[in-house]
Amino acid sequence: MAKDDPTELDALSHQIIAELQRDGRASFREIGKRLRVSPATVRARYSQLRRNGIIEVIAIPNPWRMGLDFHATVGLRLRPGSTEGAVAVLAKKREVGWIGLLITGYDVMFEVAMSDSHAFGQFKEALWAEIPGFIGADVFAMWDVRKFRYEFRTTERDAAGRRRPSGTARSRKSRNTEN
Repeated sequence: MAKDDPTELDALSHQIIAELQRDGRASFREIGKRLRVSPATVRARYSQLRRNGIIEVIAIPNPWRMGLDFHATVGLRLRPGSTEGAVAVLAKKREVGWIGLLITGYDVMFEVAMSDSHAFGQFKEALWAEIPGFIGADVFAMWDVRKFRYEFRTTERDAAGRRRPSGTARSRKSRNTEN
């Protein structure tokens, strides 16, 4: 990674991220063996990627298998200037998984998992009253999730500084030999 830009990733960093996306529990030794670099190199890169906020390795629970039979994504419409206040309220709720700020349609979206729809009904009544600038909401209840993986294709820069998807225009061997 370039010292002046912590988000500028080289080929090895992209490969380590890809390996962790496949298996977040893989050891540095396993990843190093697959990428043909030392475990110490993988460990150092992993630490740098975490320190720079580029990756975070976490466990993702399955809400239905945990007895949380109501799982939904909620889109909120808010009055202008109230987004940060709404996010502050949502961030304190243990039932809320992630919170996203949107450009169009809704102002904020979030994920919620609860024991059942009755519990959500009570939760939302109190929540709507607590959120500053609340105008309305749409609830998208899910009965199952068929894919839940984050395998983002990142971009690398070529020799001329142009962005291109990682893993293109070079052989595996040449990518493996970079720092």
